[in-house]
Parts: sequence; structure tokens; C-alpha cells
Amino acid sequence: MGCELGLLSLRPYFVLCLGLWSGCWSQFAWAEAPARVLVVLSDTASTYREVTDAFVVALAGKFPVQTRLLGELRDNEIAAAHMDRILVVPVGVRAMEEIHGQSRNATSVLNLLAPRTASLTSGDAGSRDSAVYIDQPPERYLTFVKMLMPKAKRVGIVVSSDAVNGLRAYAVEAARMKLELVAEAVPEAQDVPRALQRMLPRVDVLLLVPDSEVVNENTVRHILIASYRQRTPVIGFSRGLTNAGAVASLVSSPAGIGRQGGLLAKQWNPAQGALPAARFAGDFDMTFNRQVARSLGIEVPMDERELSAWRSRLE
Repeated sequence: MGCELGLLSLRPYFVLCLGLWSGCWSQFAWAEAPARVLVVLSDTASTYREVTDAFVVALAGKFPVQTRLLGELRDNEIAAAHMDRILVVPVGVRAMEEIHGQSRNATSVLNLLAPRTASLTSGDAGSRDSAVYIDQPPERYLTFVKMLMPKAKRVGIVVSSDAVNGLRAYAVEAARMKLELVAEAVPEAQDVPRALQRMLPRVDVLLLVPDSEVVNENTVRHILIASYRQRTPVIGFSRGLTNAGAVASLVSSPAGIGRQGGLLAKQWNPAQGALPAARFAGDFDMTFNRQVARSLGIEVPMDERELSAWRSRLE
């Protein structure tokens, strides 16, 4: 009996010690799960690898990085990422859409090579979603239009139905520059030819923005041929578009986007999941198809001095 009383008298101390031990173990377990970064590439394209390599260099070892292809991810792997202190970095549209489809609100996501018009992130500072957009700022795009075609008044733009909200920034800038924005929204890629048929006779230039529903391997040839037949200059967003027949493009460097993404990731707060605000790519190049420009009577920079002057106006 005395022994039982002795054990009962010690019971509160056992409970206290057990609670303290459990708390310490929880803290130890949390400390054993360090913050890390999971980069998810849409596919094996060299552009995605270039972005990723520059991202890792810019991150400078602040967090350990794991790189995976989208097709390698196990079912619900991203949905479970919120259980750990993980920053998920989708590279490209396919990865972005898949990650946002699987992730929960507690998952931190930094999108790279993300089109602004089709972005799935709020982009606000302190949120768990951020991005480095592949696009140029609307002001830069439209300034480029005026530099190439000073007499242009009406600018055409075609976007997918899901990207209509992104047109507001273009409309605001166009009005400020005394340009008329003529916009068409298409539900599907197969509707692009009809949209162009309605639009091209009404505009002085066609501005292509990154939107994979509108500009893709199945539509780009028709866009460029239809525009050329109408003698409507096209301004694009990639070297490939310029080489294929756009008069010029403003191009974001994959390495530049990767570097910028790495610098944003260094500011990620794993405890809260907060990321810096989304932003447009800082670096850009101008590319010109001089043959197309000459056939349309458009003057483009001819030497490094002129190119430097144009860049200064666009920065």
C-alpha cells in the first residue's frame, strides 16, 4: 500500500516529464525537416534546363534543391508537400497548371516562365504564390510598337478566354499612349483563324503575347501567314517567332528569369510560406527579322549604337 501511495505521489512528475519530452521531440522532429526547394520542369526542353541552372546558381545554396520532371511526380506528391517546409518551383506552363491543380493553400509556389495573362497566382507580396513572368510589361510592349511603327493607331491582341482579365493592363497602357486596343478572346485554339479574320483588317499591328492556347505549334504558321498576307506586322515574344516571320520580338532570357527566380526564392520565409511579389522579367533582348521589316517598309535599328538607344527607351 505504501508503495502504491509512493507511485501515485510521483505520477504528476511522470506526466510532466512525459509532456516535456513530447514537446522536445516535436521541436526536434520539426528541426529535422529543413526547408527545401522542389523544382518541377514541364519537360526536358533546353529552355527549362537553362532556367533551372541559373535558378540554382542564384539561390547560392541557401536551401537544398531537388529537380524533378513533371512526368516523374507521383500521384498527390505535390498535394502532400504542404506537410513539409517546401517551396515548389514549376518551370513552364504545363508544370504551373499541374502544380496549382494539386497543391493546397499551404503550399508555397514560385512560378517561372509563367505567362502573365494566364498566371494562376495572385502575385501579391507576402502571399504563398509568386512568379517571374515570361512576358514583358505592357508598357514596354506598347512602347516597342510605337518605336517600330510611329503611325500605328490600332493594336490587335488575341488571348484565350481564361486570360481575358490580363488584358486590363494592356487597355490602360494603350489608352495612356493614345492607342486603340482591339482585342479578341478565343475559347479554343481552333477559333484563332476566325478571330484573325475579323481582326486583321481593322488593326495596324498584331501583338502576340505568351498564351499557349493562342500561340502554339498548331496555330503559329497560320497567324504569321494570315498577317503577312494582310500586310499587318506582327510583334512577338520569342526568337522563334521572329525567325518564323514576326517583324520583331521582345524576348525574356531564360537564364535571366532563372536568376531572378533564385533571388526571389532566397527571400522565401519557410516558417510563414511568404514570398516576394510577382514581377516581370528584368532582362530582355530585341530581335528583328530584317527581311520582313524591309518588305513592310519598317525601319529597325541597324547597329549597336541604335540598339543601345532603343534599349534605353524601353528600360
